[in-house]
Amino acid sequence: MADIALLLIPLLFLLFFFFFPLLSILGEGFTSGGKFSLRPVAKVITDPYYLRIIGFTLLQAALSTAASILLGLPGAYLLARFDFRGKSLITAVTTVPFVLPSIIVVLGFVIFFGNNGVLNRFLMSFGFEEPPLRILYSLRAIILAHTFYNFPICVRIVSAVWSRIDPDLERAASSLGARRFSLFRYAVLPQIMPGILAAAALIFVFCFTSFAIILVLGGGPQYTTVEVEIYRLAKVQLDLQGASALAIWEALLTALFMFLYIKLQRRVSFAESVKFHYEKRSLISLMKTPSGSFIMVYFLVVIVVIIAPMASAVFYGFLKRASHGSTLSLTLEWYKFIIAGETGRSVGISYATAIRNSLFFGFMTVVFAVPVGTLIAYISTRKNGASSVFESIVMLPMGVSTIILGLGYIKAFGMLPRDLTGTWHSIVFAHTVIAYPFVIRATSSVFRKIKPQITRAAMSLGANRWQTFWRVEFPIIRPGIIAGATFAFAISMGEINATLMLYNPNLTTLPIAIYRLISSYNYFAACALGTVLICICFFVFLLIDRMGFEIA
Repeated sequence: MADIALLLIPLLFLLFFFFFPLLSILGEGFTSGGKFSLRPVAKVITDPYYLRIIGFTLLQAALSTAASILLGLPGAYLLARFDFRGKSLITAVTTVPFVLPSIIVVLGFVIFFGNNGVLNRFLMSFGFEEPPLRILYSLRAIILAHTFYNFPICVRIVSAVWSRIDPDLERAASSLGARRFSLFRYAVLPQIMPGILAAAALIFVFCFTSFAIILVLGGGPQYTTVEVEIYRLAKVQLDLQGASALAIWEALLTALFMFLYIKLQRRVSFAESVKFHYEKRSLISLMKTPSGSFIMVYFLVVIVVIIAPMASAVFYGFLKRASHGSTLSLTLEWYKFIIAGETGRSVGISYATAIRNSLFFGFMTVVFAVPVGTLIAYISTRKNGASSVFESIVMLPMGVSTIILGLGYIKAFGMLPRDLTGTWHSIVFAHTVIAYPFVIRATSSVFRKIKPQITRAAMSLGANRWQTFWRVEFPIIRPGIIAGATFAFAISMGEINATLMLYNPNLTTLPIAIYRLISSYNYFAACALGTVLICICFFVFLLIDRMGFEIA
């Protein structure tokens, strides 16, 4: 009964701040002429236009997932099997993209990969008369940007499993004559496959519900996805019924993908509970072998795809142009504006206020998301019979459109005696709903490592349930709670979609301020504010890595 009472707390929170807004907006898809009807939902799967959109959404998500896995596997191998100086720094840098607001990713890609971007200008210095790489506004740009975002997921999850492979199995395979590819295919791949599939399922969900990257980098109606079409129907055509009907199918598909992810993640969690003593080699020793050339090429690809767009955005924050057509010059002007609390005309408030608002929302998100996520993780891991369906339901916010969530808040809270939209409460609750699934993933992995014998021994010595938790279990799960809190904080700092629909000008956050600056073509100030956000996210993930915690 105590467990049920504990579970009621997060479930009531989710009922009011997730399911109520979600169902209120999705309910529009089941009405026609003011009456219940399945006609709007049926139209989605009978209309060739919507079927083409769903088909392209699945295609780009599959291609993006494959690219993310292919780029992530070598990185997972290096992190799992080798030690090298700056490993924590590199891990943190490559993980930052995962929580960056999509608007910064788009800006970095335009600056680096654009027709007049850094990469094309560099290549044109070798004699090309026109930009040799035309990447933007195409399917290639979508896949590349999704790879930028999601390959860290593969690196983290797969490396956590790879580092726990029994080395004796590989030695036995080698002694039987297995070499390189055969060794990997028959001895290693079957053991890391649960991690690969779990990473692929999660990446697929994120690519399936991607919005800003498709909207900006796709560059045309032929690249419209389900998420973009929902936004177009709801915000442009004001067709809530059509948007809701399409969102219902999106929610069903993402729930299915999350169910698969949960099933696979359970196998990964089991693999992570098995530890072997595997002596990691020095990366320098590998560089002296024939594989050294492959490692150099891999690092070059990671630099071009992952590091260079972020570095370009950071560098542009130190530039200014005195007038249109004039040359660029180095400056600290934008950072002086930030420190001095200057008011950005396109932003509406001072840059420092936008930073304070983001920090406030991040802190409040941690206050709510950590208890909610930790309680759900505690109950689900203590109850071995907790079904994958239950875990899929509580993890559903990870795959639900933040655009739909924002619309749901507007519709649901508009019906209350006091409209919460446009207040800090609605933003914090929306951020909490978006962030708490990551707290569940962080804490559930450490909860599963607690042996039942330990808690039974404590209770047999006279400790009650609360004393057992605080004195025995809490010290063990504390690293996971800290990791979940830092992850929730970073997610809140970078969230833009739901915030854009719920905020008022006095509650402008960093991502929204950056978006406003880009809209007014002040890319240099946008890059400066983006650099502040990148630094915050970087130090958050560096903290996680310093604790030795693996995000899974």
